[in-house]
Amino acid sequence: MIVVWISSEFAPRPKVINMSGSSAPRLKDVAAAANVSLSAASRILRGERGRFGEETCQRVLEAAQQLGWRRNLLVNGMQTGRTKTIGVMIPPYDSFWVDVLAGIHMVLASADYLPITVWVGDCQEMPHFEKDEAQGMKQINRLLDRRVDGLILWPSFAVAYYHHFKELIESRVPVVVIDHEFSDEQIADSIETDELRSARAVAEHLISLGHENIACFSSRETDWQAWAIRRRVSFETAVADLKGAEVKSWRLNQWGTNGPEVAEEILSQEPRPTAVFTVTDHEALFVYEAAAKLGLRIPEDLSVVGFADLDFSATLQPPLSTVRQRPKEIGRRAGQLILDRLDGDFSESSPTTIRVSAELIVRGSTASRG
Repeated sequence: MIVVWISSEFAPRPKVINMSGSSAPRLKDVAAAANVSLSAASRILRGERGRFGEETCQRVLEAAQQLGWRRNLLVNGMQTGRTKTIGVMIPPYDSFWVDVLAGIHMVLASADYLPITVWVGDCQEMPHFEKDEAQGMKQINRLLDRRVDGLILWPSFAVAYYHHFKELIESRVPVVVIDHEFSDEQIADSIETDELRSARAVAEHLISLGHENIACFSSRETDWQAWAIRRRVSFETAVADLKGAEVKSWRLNQWGTNGPEVAEEILSQEPRPTAVFTVTDHEALFVYEAAAKLGLRIPEDLSVVGFADLDFSATLQPPLSTVRQRPKEIGRRAGQLILDRLDGDFSESSPTTIRVSAELIVRGSTASRG
């Protein structure tokens, strides 16, 4: 390496020529090029610049840039105990979860944290953790073996975490779960949609249209689908509180494979429900298909309301009335809560649940009872 000093009327700036071939520049190369100590170069490049002059800091930064020096995060992790990585165990299953991931990524990237995202399955169908628990546990361990600073989990992984990784609580690895609450004890922070208010908005809408016989089409309601249970129960409670209508509920089987059959069963009841609330837009698709098969018109013969406002909802015929969740905000809240825990904020406080508001979007799939 040859260091050539170029004089000027201003403070000197180093011109650095790297003659070391393909070997990566080291911190001591930067220090030599900037004519500062190794300790000073290290502190300046870590952002600790208050004790150094502006000209010295500029020399170090320019030398690092010209040499192509990059911070070794492995070494930095050993020095600080932080890897600046967060394990994100969320599949990009549908547009809701894609937007959740986007919100997480934006917050973590702005704080110079790297999300490492893993999941189970190929996302062609709803990933079933319980079908391949060994693979799910392998994914969790892959992240923990890489010493991630925290975990953000979607519901099925949250259940696995609770069953198999309680020791993480003692080691104070921060964990945030999305759309899941632990039934007996809350051991991790949780971000979820405000199910109670959202379900009440749907109930008020359908009852205001004169519907008295309403069906609720729920998901599988497995251990990790506590959100579906809360959504259904909240809707049943709201209908009962508002009076003037009755609701009967159905749900998918354990694997979620009988959607068309459940939808047909609902629409074959005597008397037939005049409105159906589905706990996600995915179940609403089954209702649309069953209605077409049975010769029922939406909304003339049947009103349908979904939940999530997924990317296909507005393009259905007729467009689906649904509850619009705020997945990017949910993701941002999850990412920020992890960072707050890592930075020491709320470090002594108990796990918390943050509920994010949602909005009923009325489209063409609901109408007054004929």
